[in-house]
Amino acid sequence: MKINIESIKKLVEDAKKESKNLGEIINPILQNYTLEKKEILEVCQIGKFIYNINCQISIIEKPSPPRPDFIIEYDSKLVGLEHTRIFSENAGNFNRVNSIIEYSEELYKSMFPNDKVHAIISVVNDNIIYKQIEKKKIAIEIALYVNSVKNGVFLKKPLYIKNVKTTIHSKVSFSYDEKKWQSDYLTKERLEKEITKKEKKIFIYKKDEKEISEYWLVLFIGSLSSSSYELNENEDYKLPSKFDRVYLVADFDSKIVRVN
Repeated sequence: MKINIESIKKLVEDAKKESKNLGEIINPILQNYTLEKKEILEVCQIGKFIYNINCQISIIEKPSPPRPDFIIEYDSKLVGLEHTRIFSENAGNFNRVNSIIEYSEELYKSMFPNDKVHAIISVVNDNIIYKQIEKKKIAIEIALYVNSVKNGVFLKKPLYIKNVKTTIHSKVSFSYDEKKWQSDYLTKERLEKEITKKEKKIFIYKKDEKEISEYWLVLFIGSLSSSSYELNENEDYKLPSKFDRVYLVADFDSKIVRVN
């Protein structure tokens, strides 16, 4: 099969352009606000959403509650934008395991400050059952076991660990390898339930935000885990809402559906 060099060049140039344009959208917010990891992800998701709908939109603010998640400027008016993820019924298991692996990564950095490693971690039955008081002890066990695998030391594997693979990396990075990650399709009923829940905030916003002309809701689904849903191409997601606009975004492939 003949390789089309020009097509490859175009893909590379398109990726560079997207990265540059996305940076122009999100960098002012990332530079002007001290944000937690979850909030940085929100900024990146909304930045990508803005880039993909091809609108001349700027993120003006990243306020704290009880204000909207974002204040954006569109068509010379201010818009309050609410961001949310729709999680599945399996999100509890995934989040519990992912949380302790993220915590273990942070502990590893302090325990082995000169190390650089990427660890892919899978656990037995995709679940670790623990009490909050036990979290640090388990996270330390994971960190120690990752270090032993990296260095070829025979340390007894914790019972809840299925496998750990390590590779040389530019920094310390742990990834949770969930084995049974297949997501369910998002139903219209589940979408409507999430929209209705978010609509309760509009009254509060309108009472305090005098300069805002419209309110948008952007709901994200999709990830390589059981914690989220997949977009059903055969589902009609159109729904009425108190929000001026509602968008449903499949985060993994950036597909966007205008709900109202």
